[in-house]
Amino acid sequence: MNIDSYEINKDTCAVININNEVSKIIEKNDEYLLPKKSFEVMEDSCAYYGSSYEGRLKGTKMMLGCNYKLPIIIEESNDIIFFPTNGTSNDKCSWISLNHVKSYEPYEGFTKVTFYEGKSIVLKMTCSSFEMQLLRATRLQNLLKKRIDK
Repeated sequence: MNIDSYEINKDTCAVININNEVSKIIEKNDEYLLPKKSFEVMEDSCAYYGSSYEGRLKGTKMMLGCNYKLPIIIEESNDIIFFPTNGTSNDKCSWISLNHVKSYEPYEGFTKVTFYEGKSIVLKMTCSSFEMQLLRATRLQNLLKKRIDK
């Protein structure tokens, strides 16, 4: 199904960059093609929830002390955190929801990711790189929870 606009929500598992003009949205129970880059989906979703991507990025940098391939808190009250598969300036960059990842494993030199809902995708990245991104996102989530629970 094709749609023209989309905001990431708690059912969004991944935003996969197909090319410079199209992204595939994977939700728990549906999939869509969207005529936007994955990065534009991230920017639009941050704005939808009341912040800019740049503001979210600045907050992540301050919390993690890192500068590259940073996870982003899209919406904190629903714990919606996504992490990139590549640097965000890379046209092949896709975004994965931290809370939907059930497992991951090597698959023909890449990484197969399985979501809790049973869907799976193959990402063109190594398992070690995927794991690093997952760990950064988990660290961000833990720091955020500690600040909220104070």
